[in-house]
This record gives sequence, structure tokens and C-alpha cells, in this order.
Amino acid sequence: MKRALLLAAVVVPLVLVLLAGLALYEAQRADLGFTPAVTTPGHRELHPLVHFDEGHFNASTAGFGGRYLPFARLLRADGYDVRRSESRFSPGSLDGVAVLVVANASGAAKPQFLGINLPVERKGDRGDPAFTEEEIAVVRGWVEQGGALLLVADHAPFGRAAAGLASAFGVTMYQGFTEVPAETSDPLVFSRANARLGEHPVLEGVDTVMTFTGQSLDGPPGATVLLALPRGAVEHVDSGGELVARPAGAAQGLAFTFGKGRVVVLGEAAMITAQVSRGVAFGMQAPPNDNQKLALGILRWLSEPR
Repeated sequence: MKRALLLAAVVVPLVLVLLAGLALYEAQRADLGFTPAVTTPGHRELHPLVHFDEGHFNASTAGFGGRYLPFARLLRADGYDVRRSESRFSPGSLDGVAVLVVANASGAAKPQFLGINLPVERKGDRGDPAFTEEEIAVVRGWVEQGGALLLVADHAPFGRAAAGLASAFGVTMYQGFTEVPAETSDPLVFSRANARLGEHPVLEGVDTVMTFTGQSLDGPPGATVLLALPRGAVEHVDSGGELVARPAGAAQGLAFTFGKGRVVVLGEAAMITAQVSRGVAFGMQAPPNDNQKLALGILRWLSEPR
């Protein structure tokens, strides 16, 4: 009996460790070994404040193990002062902020460990509105008076959760899963060669960008389409519990001015961070792409003095 108990005491923890290791290997998570390649930092004297929103059940955060930790590392290497906040938006809460980053906000919690979603029951729906009308008014007013917003909302359910904030800036989120039939859509390639990259300072020196599913977008009049989806792209949207293919929006990336401020909206989150899954790297560290240049171009344009 004692021998059986001793054997169980050894075997059970070992099995649990192996299962945890397998789950870690299979899961989509931040590449903790990512090292930014910034030879000439853009901000050596002044260090613009980048405020990462983490107060809206965000699936992409900048803390240790968070899926946007590699993006935050890149920004710090470029000379930005990167800070995280779990506070809601209120009058004055964005004072002194150069760029507000809102990535994959949602309407309900999804517990994570090292960026890995845990199978824990939760209340609410992740696709519920992530922001109150009051918060949306605060962010809209702040940008209008000269603030800069990077809004990132991935494939479902994140488009639905962020649709209210996007709409305040004239952006339509299609809220599903984008696909280009007859092409590999994960990754989907935007390049000078296939004429899917726009003309904008954000894209200076960028020849190839890869996205990893995501959703599609339409912008307000005058917006620059950074990442143009080809004719025939479709959006798989939930309809009564089934995914139905509908025409997709025009873009997966937009840039525009709004009042005195600037806005960039992305319909896919992995393109500006570094992640791994099943031992395979994907994101801005996965060649051949210029996604790291894109990430820096976005922040440098948003934080540019005006």
C-alpha cells in the first residue's frame, strides 16, 4: 500500500508537469526570447509616454507573459516610456499620454497564465461592449484635442467588443474571421509586389507585411488604407451559431487624422508582436516580413509632434 502511494506521489506530479508542458507547447503565447532589433532609437532625449490599456479584460497585455510584451519591448528599445494601466477611461486619465494603445479589449474576463487562456468558467461574454459610452466620449475627445490612438481588435469576439469605440472614429469593424479564398490566409501577405500596401509615412521602408487571420475594416472618408484586402476577400461571421461567409471590408489596417489627433486601427493583433505556437514563430519576428518596421512606423507617426 505504502509503495503504491509513493509511486502515485511521484507519477501524478510528473504527469501533470508533462500535460502542462504539452499545453504550453500547443498554446499561442508571447515569444519571451524575442529581442528587438533597433539600431538607431527614434527617441534618445525625449521619451513619449505610451499608455497600454489593460483595464478592459484585454487579451493582449504588455506585462510579463502578456502577448504584447514583445511589442512593449520594441517600443522601449526605441526610446518610449511604456506604462500599463488597469484603470477605466475618465476625464483627465489620459493627460500627458502621447499614444494610447488599446489591444483586444473585451467585455468579460478570460483568465490567462503566461498569455495562455485557461479553461476557467467566467461570467459575461467576451464580445460584449468593452467600453461605456462615457469612456468612448473621453477617448474621442482626447484624440480630437491632439491625442493619438492605436486601436487593435482581432478576429471574433474582439471586433464586436471594440465596435463602439471604433464607430466613434468612423471605423466599421466586420467582427468575424477574414479569409482570401484560394490563398493562404494565415499568414496573409501584403506587399509592394501584390499592391496591397498603401502609401503613408507609417509604411516607409516596409515591403512586406504578414497578418494572421484577424477581421476586416472600413474607414472614414479620407482614411489611408495601410493594408488593402483584395477583391473577393470574405468575412466569416457568426449567424445563429454557424459561420457564414460575407463580403469583407476593404482593409486590415487604417491610418487617419481626427481633429488635431491621429488614429491607427488594425484588424489583426499578432502582426505587431512576436508569438510562438507549437514551436513555430509567428508575428514580427517571423521572416520574411517587415512587421517590426511597421510597428515602429505606426508608433513614430502617432507620436510625432504636431
